[in-house]
Amino acid sequence: MMTGRAARQNRADRERAMRRNTAEQRRGPLVNGRRKPKPKLRQTALGIVLLLVGIAAGDALRFIDLRLVQAVRTAIVADDSGLLLMVAAQVTGLNTLRVLPLYLGAFILMEQYVPVGGPWPQRILGYFIPALLVPLSYLAIRVVFGTPYDFGVPAMLSLLGVIVVHALSRWPQGLFLRMATFGMFSFGWQWLGMAPLLTGYGFGRGDLSIDVKNAAEFLQQQALLNRWSLVSCGLFVGIAVVMAKFMVDYRNHVDLLRRHQARELELKQAAIRSLEARSMAEMQRLVHDLKTPLTTVQGLVSLIGMTGDQAKLKEYTAKVEQSVERMNQMISEILHPETRRRVTGRELARQIHSHVSGAHWGGVRFELADPLPDVEVNVVRTIRAVANLIQNARDAMGEADEPVVVRVREEDEHLCIDVVDTGPGISPEAMEELFTPGFSTKDSSGLGLAFAREVVVEEHGGSLDVDSEPGRGTTITVRLPGGIQ
Repeated sequence: MMTGRAARQNRADRERAMRRNTAEQRRGPLVNGRRKPKPKLRQTALGIVLLLVGIAAGDALRFIDLRLVQAVRTAIVADDSGLLLMVAAQVTGLNTLRVLPLYLGAFILMEQYVPVGGPWPQRILGYFIPALLVPLSYLAIRVVFGTPYDFGVPAMLSLLGVIVVHALSRWPQGLFLRMATFGMFSFGWQWLGMAPLLTGYGFGRGDLSIDVKNAAEFLQQQALLNRWSLVSCGLFVGIAVVMAKFMVDYRNHVDLLRRHQARELELKQAAIRSLEARSMAEMQRLVHDLKTPLTTVQGLVSLIGMTGDQAKLKEYTAKVEQSVERMNQMISEILHPETRRRVTGRELARQIHSHVSGAHWGGVRFELADPLPDVEVNVVRTIRAVANLIQNARDAMGEADEPVVVRVREEDEHLCIDVVDTGPGISPEAMEELFTPGFSTKDSSGLGLAFAREVVVEEHGGSLDVDSEPGRGTTITVRLPGGIQ
């Protein structure tokens, strides 16, 4: 069960992470130290280029019209209905090829300014983007090249396809898949322009479409062309529907997966915080209980020192009093993390060495520079933080004979403690999660590095830097503010 404080901290962590992710998405990712251009700018440029390509295609593809007209005449002369159906397929493909860049460009531009999964009023306003751009592009083709593009029912259905594909892709599955889905929709609707029975309803009013339907009437194959066109339309629209269904299922799967991941992360963080809170409470109770007998010992030793006449007795009681006083200081630092006392860098290094020497972790070699600055720290927590780093380094080296090297030096009036190991190093993926509570590359609690960062960075205003690459070991540097004395 999380405490109220832990729950509030958990929510605050999630909010900070969301703000950080949002900011990174707005700035764009880093590649080789440089930020890539914002995706919105790239996609906008792509949409404009596709619109221009679609307009230019109005003139660039006119040479194909002449070949298709000749093919229609050949089908009539040869009385070949099969050839006529093939020409109908080619005309449908050409019509799709001409208009597809226009619709794709409008689709991409719409996606940049209509939030995917956003509120419906804003999305409906955004749907006017393709509704305006596509007819204006048709008009531009007519004015610039003199090519009459018919904005009939297939064009309107294609516009509807743009909106449907956008509405279905609340979680983006990739531009290629969405463009392919829309392409299938558009190709299917264009087939309706080949059906003679739909001509009176605004379908297939372009010159090539009319030529194909007139040829079918001349060959008395209108029924065949109707069936061919409707079946083809149903086939390709059906494929588009299946692809759209895949996008919906994918969206739901991703949505469910993200909810599960968020829930698992929340439970993991709650468990870690609960463990930390329980451990801290138990430790504080234990330490508090230790103070009572220590106070008694200190008082009795003082009495012995006052009543005894022997010089040795006074010397021994003085040493006991000093030890008890040091224990009291340590207990105070454990109970109150904000407690600070000034120690020399050499004394702090000596206490760290004393702590790890009795831990049976294997070889640890200390290298002390001269001079070393004084620091004002919570000695107990600082020793524990550095000891965690040394223990992790020893674990990373496994059974290796080389010792963990601990270098204590001064740099820019800071006390620097380098913990160097020759282990396997840390992968870039693990580096990103290194200080996350609960993360560990080994079978451990994963709290040691997080605790070290909390003590060094958050409590003492220092820094904790990691230099590591797979295969060449790891160096972790602790920097604590200080001053040369």
